[in-house]
Amino acid sequence: MKKNQVNRKGGFTLIEVSIAVVLIVMVGTAAIASLRVGMKTMGGTESAATAAAAIREFREFTFQDTIATLDGRDGVTYPATLGSGGTMPGAEDFTLLIDVQPVDDDNPAILVQASESSTRVVNVTAFFDETRIMEAAWLVAEH
Repeated sequence: MKKNQVNRKGGFTLIEVSIAVVLIVMVGTAAIASLRVGMKTMGGTESAATAAAAIREFREFTFQDTIATLDGRDGVTYPATLGSGGTMPGAEDFTLLIDVQPVDDDNPAILVQASESSTRVVNVTAFFDETRIMEAAWLVAEH
């Protein structure tokens, strides 16, 4: 029997085990970081979809408004509202800031005084917990 092999049993050395533990920790950390980024992205996508639905519903809610009624909505903040006027379920933390601008009847790129025009650009900005999520604008004309 050789001198070096007396009572030596099979197994891993301390260095091999240490390297394996370090690799497992690195892979686990990378997986958790990837999961967090994925969850954040999914949350942003969900917020954007809810904001788009809230803006679409607000457009439907104001569809029959006269120009005078729209002018009265300028600068007002609304909760996410359904087309029927009720609060939008699942969107309790969303608010919509309304900005109504009078524009020239023939050229909507030109801003005019409210009394000079029966055409408006309605800008709606959707916020989630005071963070801007999305903006939308549309043209409204009354003839």
